[in-house]
Amino acid sequence: MLSTFFIRFSFEMGWLRSKKKNKKPTESEILANKRGTKLLEELIECYDGKSNPIKFFSTDEILNATNSFSGSNRLSELDGYGCYHWTDWYSGKNENHPRILVKKLYRYADGTFIRDIAVSSMVSGHNNFMKLVGCCLQSKNPVMVYDGVKKHYQIDIRRETWKRRMKIAEDIATALAYLHTAFPRPFVYRSICRENILVDEDGVAKLTDFSYCVSIPQGETFVQVEKVAGINGYMDDKYMRNRLVSEETDIFAIGILMLKFLTGKEILWIYDDDEEVEAEDEGYDDDNNSYHSAAMSDINDLRRQFSEETESEEEGEAVGEEDNHDDSGTMLRPANPSFFKQFKFIEERRMDEVTDQEMLEKMGEISEEELSQMEAFKMLSLRCVGHKGEIPTMVEVTNELKKIQNISSSPIGETTQFNSPQDVSSSS
Repeated sequence: MLSTFFIRFSFEMGWLRSKKKNKKPTESEILANKRGTKLLEELIECYDGKSNPIKFFSTDEILNATNSFSGSNRLSELDGYGCYHWTDWYSGKNENHPRILVKKLYRYADGTFIRDIAVSSMVSGHNNFMKLVGCCLQSKNPVMVYDGVKKHYQIDIRRETWKRRMKIAEDIATALAYLHTAFPRPFVYRSICRENILVDEDGVAKLTDFSYCVSIPQGETFVQVEKVAGINGYMDDKYMRNRLVSEETDIFAIGILMLKFLTGKEILWIYDDDEEVEAEDEGYDDDNNSYHSAAMSDINDLRRQFSEETESEEEGEAVGEEDNHDDSGTMLRPANPSFFKQFKFIEERRMDEVTDQEMLEKMGEISEEELSQMEAFKMLSLRCVGHKGEIPTMVEVTNELKKIQNISSSPIGETTQFNSPQDVSSSS
C-alpha cells in the first residue's frame, strides 16, 4: 500500500517526469514536492501508510474544474472560519466526477492542512465523514477536493427540529467514536465547532477538518501536545491548562455541543446572582500564540480565577495537590469555572426553563416521550462534561443517543447495541 502510494504520488507530482527530462522543477513543483513529503511522513508515522487512494490534482485541473474559481461556482453557504483558517467552497466537475466540492484554504500552516488531508484520506469510507477525492498541493492556497454528488449545508441550530438535533448529535458522536476506536492508535479530534459540521441533503451530519487531530500512542490513554488549539468553550481543563489530550477531550466537546443543541444557544450563557452573562466561544490558536476573538490575557485571567476558586473549596471538592503531579486520570473541572454554574443551572431547572424556547413553540404540545428524550439528552450531556456521574466513552455516548431517539418507539432495553469499532463503522 505504501509503496503504491509513493509511486503514484511521485508520478502525479511530476517528480519522475522532471527527472527524465532533466529539467529544473518549477516553483509550484517544488512547493508540491515539499508538501507531499510531509504528507507521506504523516501517513508513515501515524497511519502505517494506509489510506484510501486519492488523486493529486494540478493547479490547471482545479482551475478548469471550478471555472477559475468563478463566482457562479462559489458555495458561499459553506464558507466559514474553522479553528485555524478561512475556507472558500466551490462546486465543480471533471471527466471522472460529475460534481465535486472544492475547499480552498486561506490562513493556514502547512503541518495542519497536511494532517487534514492525511486523516481525511483514512476516514473517507465512513458515512459521517466527507469523501475525499484528492487535493492540490501546487497552488499557493492549498485545495482539497471532495465528492459532491449530494448537496451539503452548515447546520443552523435554531432551524433544526428536536428530532434532527438528536440525530446530528448521534452522527457526530459516531464519527468521533470511529476516530477513537477504528485504528491501532486512537485519534482525538479536539476541534469541535459548528463550522466543522456539514449536513448533506439526506440529513446525514459529517465531520470535517482534521487539522488538529492527534493520535495517542499505543498503550497510552493520553498525550501531551506542544500547543493548544481549538474553540474556547469546547475545551476541558486538562487540555487548556496542561495540554493533555485524551479521548475525554472530545467527550467534553460533544457534551458542550449537545447542551447547545438542547438550549438552542450558539453561545452558552451563565447565571450569576440572577444576572445573565454571556460566555463567548473564542477560537484559540496557540500555533500563532493568539486568540482569534480575544487577547491572550483573557485566558490567563480565567486560569488565575480557576486557581483562586479551587484553593478555597472544601477538601474532596477542590483539585488537590496530587493532581499537579498526575493529571492523566479522570477529567478535572472545565477551563472556564463559570461553566459549573451553567451546568448546575441546567441540571436543577425544569426542562421548559433550559430547553430552546423557539423550538418548544414550534413543537406545540410536548409529549411525555419527548420530555423523556430531552431529560435523558440533558443528563447524558452533563455526564460528558464531567458534571454528573461517570464520564462515558464515545462509543457509549453513541449508544445512549440511539437509545434516547428510540424512547418513543420501543423500550430502551430493546434498542440495538453498538460496542465495537466495526459496529460504529457500519451503523451509519
